[in-house]
Amino acid sequence: MEVTMKDEFSDRHQAIQMRLAGQSAGHICHTLRRSLRWFHKWWTRYLESGPDGLYDLTRAAHQVARRIPPELERTILTIRRRLEARLQPQARYQLVGATAILAELKALHISPLPSARTIERTLQRNGISVPRVKLAPWLSSHAYPTPQPQTSNEWHQVDFVGPFYLKGKRQRYYILVCKDVFDGAVCLKLSRSRKMDEVLAFLGDCWKTLGRPTCVQFDNARELVGWGPAARYLSRVIRLCLRFGVEAVFIPPQRPQYNGSVENFNGWFQPRLFQRRFARPADLKRELQRLQDVVNTQQVHRRLGGLTAAQYRRRLKLQKLPPHFTVPTELLPLAAGRVTFIRMVTPHGNIHLLSQTYWIGKRLKHLYVKAVLDTHRGWLTVYVKGCIFKRWPYKFLTK
Repeated sequence: MEVTMKDEFSDRHQAIQMRLAGQSAGHICHTLRRSLRWFHKWWTRYLESGPDGLYDLTRAAHQVARRIPPELERTILTIRRRLEARLQPQARYQLVGATAILAELKALHISPLPSARTIERTLQRNGISVPRVKLAPWLSSHAYPTPQPQTSNEWHQVDFVGPFYLKGKRQRYYILVCKDVFDGAVCLKLSRSRKMDEVLAFLGDCWKTLGRPTCVQFDNARELVGWGPAARYLSRVIRLCLRFGVEAVFIPPQRPQYNGSVENFNGWFQPRLFQRRFARPADLKRELQRLQDVVNTQQVHRRLGGLTAAQYRRRLKLQKLPPHFTVPTELLPLAAGRVTFIRMVTPHGNIHLLSQTYWIGKRLKHLYVKAVLDTHRGWLTVYVKGCIFKRWPYKFLTK
């Protein structure tokens, strides 16, 4: 291989020397046993770059050489400055990255369209964008058993933000947040408490606005899963989900990172929302509605092909509750369905759920398992890597 590359490089130099000496291209190709196409390629490289042009160009060099037209670059920078100006109140929730700029270029019918990566490089070259920090993946001895949603309303995540206080008030307030993991659509509500009645009403609002999901994921707050011995008989939140055919999923206790999609959203919107103090609940409710509308109807997403969540959802047949439907808040009878708990096995080989302890085995310690309560068959089944590992009858469903 080294001899071949050496001969190739020597032929390029010899061809240039012969041409500079006045010999014809045909004679050079006949002498070196090369094609005319080969000769013209390297002669053109020499005329453009001198002797350095006789070296092989890397793919990176090709990419650097291809620069977008100056007019398009100025257009990208102007759009970025317009988005950053935030001239209107709702603009504080607009995105300003490459995906948002690309969506505006499409709306303006600018052709040819650059890729999102080209826009990112343009912003970085002009010093108005910070390159993303690429972190190495965590090394883990166990896999977290959760699916990856493929369309809207497959997986919702619900969380609380708060408590916080309005300007000059002593009343506590909370923001209830529901986010679709796939398309990023959100539903927001201001609440005076974390009581279970508020959660039930909020779930009804979400299922009227976003539609009923296949699964809805919660943390293990007592307002959701219940507390004490009464939790064994399933809380009103769980019973509501079962009644409407929604699978309730509970992440491991004290592991908010596994509610990552909604937690990231909470961290993103809070500095923007609370950059000014609100004196009245009505003002904050209006601002939450504005935030919800911007996220759902104006923020575009690469995974949706440059569409907003609202645009993507218009293509789907979503199962929504009627607008005037009254969500029951009383203790409902049990309905057939599934409730899932993701738990880490303790060093003693146990898992804890619904105020009970189940022995799994010490050889699975520190591993995540999925425990599924089937209310129709009355079984509690533990799955390890998708396979049934243990199963018990669940006796508290009949009481």
